[in-house]
Amino acid sequence: MNTRRIVFLSLFGVYQLLAFVFTLVVEYKDGYIYTLLNKVHLFKYGALLGLVLFIIEFFWVKSESNEPN
Repeated sequence: MNTRRIVFLSLFGVYQLLAFVFTLVVEYKDGYIYTLLNKVHLFKYGALLGLVLFIIEFFWVKSESNEPN
């Protein structure tokens, strides 16, 4: 795996993880921000899907780099 790919996957993974944690925090806190974001549960599932796709991509690229050519 080249360096650019590692940097991209790392940044994308951190973004997805932060988006997922943000949605969990907003969903479980009652207050003004939750009234503004009444569809946060949809964003939570989107962030979780992105995190799952990131993990799949990471292991897929890692397994391809370990294969002998």
